[in-house]
Amino acid sequence: MSRAYLMVLSAAALCYMALGAVLRILPQHVQHDLGGSAAALGFAVGAPALTAIATRPLAGRAADRIGPRPLVVGGALVMSLGVLPAFSGGVFALDASRLIVGAGEGAMMAATALWLLRLSGPEHRGRALGHIGLANYTGLALGPLLASALGTSDHAVFLAALVLPLLGAAATLPVPAAPPAEPADARPAGAAPRGPSILRATLRPGIGLMLVNIGYVAVIAFGADAGHSAVVVPLFAVVVVGVRLAGAGLPDRFGATNALRACVLAEGIGLIVLAVSGSAPVALAATALLAAGQALAVPALGVLALKRVDPTRHGAAAGLFFSWFDAGVGLGGPAVGLAARAVSPAAAIALSGAAVLSVWPVVVPPRVAATARRLSATT
Repeated sequence: MSRAYLMVLSAAALCYMALGAVLRILPQHVQHDLGGSAAALGFAVGAPALTAIATRPLAGRAADRIGPRPLVVGGALVMSLGVLPAFSGGVFALDASRLIVGAGEGAMMAATALWLLRLSGPEHRGRALGHIGLANYTGLALGPLLASALGTSDHAVFLAALVLPLLGAAATLPVPAAPPAEPADARPAGAAPRGPSILRATLRPGIGLMLVNIGYVAVIAFGADAGHSAVVVPLFAVVVVGVRLAGAGLPDRFGATNALRACVLAEGIGLIVLAVSGSAPVALAATALLAAGQALAVPALGVLALKRVDPTRHGAAAGLFFSWFDAGVGLGGPAVGLAARAVSPAAAIALSGAAVLSVWPVVVPPRVAATARRLSATT
């Protein structure tokens, strides 16, 4: 990885640290300081996803035209300025802050993904898409630690959340502009790219990402309850980060379809074993297995999403693809919550495992898989 690549990745991690720091104080701040209800807390936590869903594809499309740097810097600035309403106090001001921050994060993330893709080249797309998620996990892990170090002052945490995206934006300024994408086919200047629409090309992998994230939500929400161990959730995070660091390029090396099949089986089986496990050691082993699957499923799905999209439209495609991440969290949270309430946390995790196992036939229908096998047999 080049220095430019690492600087862009660090910028994204700093922005996500700001999100993680605020998430750490939200329960206390909303319910005790502001007197908000549990519903108010739930909206404050999930609000950024609502605006990020809209800004990711829009910012990705803009980054395709003008380059990713302006959108990374602009998104980080919006994240920083979006913190200002939170200083005034009140639930509505906080909600406004969260919505603005989400809009900035959506733009920053889509443009960062495009920047990393251009710096990596076509042979390392899976690695680049895996690393943007790694920046997310790293920032969301370090942010709460920073909030705890700042003590009991919510204003100090909000100030840190204001400054961190500015540092991220500054980190990208010395980085050379990303090289422009070359079209996959020769065509007259200004002509529309050939191939399927971005929505059509990314739809199946996007739905797969949404289903994979239902498993992620279930582990975060109920993993400790079902696994009889408070270590389940931290172990999940550690394994995801470790596997992303060591193996984000595996979908590039062995093929995204092959990697996805293995990842779906690992995560789905791991979730079901976690749900039915009767001992902590079994639960922890299942957690490690499903976390490894989750870690590589996202880059594998991302490679499939970009496979039929012209490189000049990769920003829009990546933005639209990662919008399904927000959809998975937004829809998966209520779904697993209802299952846990109606039956049990273990049942919610088992159902999420079934959702993950359905990713393979959704993304790679049987006739497509059969065609791929015939082609590989004749070559």
